[in-house]
Amino acid sequence: MKHRQITLIRHGALEADLDGCYIGHLDVPLSNEGRSQARRLAKRLADQKIDAIWCSPSLRAQQTVSPITEHLAKPCTIKLQLNEVNFGRWEGLTFKQICSTDPDLVDQWATYSEDFCFPEGESQHDFHQRITEIAAQIHSYSGHLALVTHGGVIRALLCQLLGFAKQDYLKFEVNRGSFITLTIQDQHAVLTGLYND
Repeated sequence: MKHRQITLIRHGALEADLDGCYIGHLDVPLSNEGRSQARRLAKRLADQKIDAIWCSPSLRAQQTVSPITEHLAKPCTIKLQLNEVNFGRWEGLTFKQICSTDPDLVDQWATYSEDFCFPEGESQHDFHQRITEIAAQIHSYSGHLALVTHGGVIRALLCQLLGFAKQDYLKFEVNRGSFITLTIQDQHAVLTGLYND
């Protein structure tokens, strides 16, 4: 059976004042560096025989995918499941700020309980349901598929595709503007490359 290829691309850099902040559903643009990263990604992926591109609906993901679709002369399909987790009222805050306002909730989050819900945001259960849905769509696709999405989504997908526990998501370092390649045969995935910008 032919090996299927997956390229997971994290959107480019944001403005420096957002570094260290939880940015999920906040719809922020790329920084100048992020736009440069997107152009570099387009050049690096130009020789790949990518058959389809799926993208998160967020502005930063769409700004990242734009030069890639232009370079490859392929359209992208927006997939709602590729949106980052909704951190609710933690959006835009640093971990230190979150710990000072919601220490009990941070402790609950640390246990990685499936019924944990970000305050006024998304539950772990709903987020992982989205990941399961997009993983099933990946498995049903037969060509080389590129996904432009977010750090949390990529780490969760890696756990799902590679057979790790969901709690292992922090074992993957995925920088903004980087990409990861995998091959899939049947339901078995192998990580073939991690290209951190």
